[in-house]
Amino acid sequence: MADAIREAAHMRRKYGWRTYLIRFRDYYSFTFDPSLFPDFELLGEVDAEGSVIPSSAVK
Repeated sequence: MADAIREAAHMRRKYGWRTYLIRFRDYYSFTFDPSLFPDFELLGEVDAEGSVIPSSAVK
């Protein structure tokens, strides 16, 4: 999970795109559009510093 968060934060800093942490079973990744992965659980948005904002707070 740490690798996915680190890479998501890097993409957020580099391109300014919103990045989201997602999970499917034991697999963690990030995406720019969580609607593309309906079977994955949205854990939250990752900010540029690598903090995860829980999905309940993501608008």
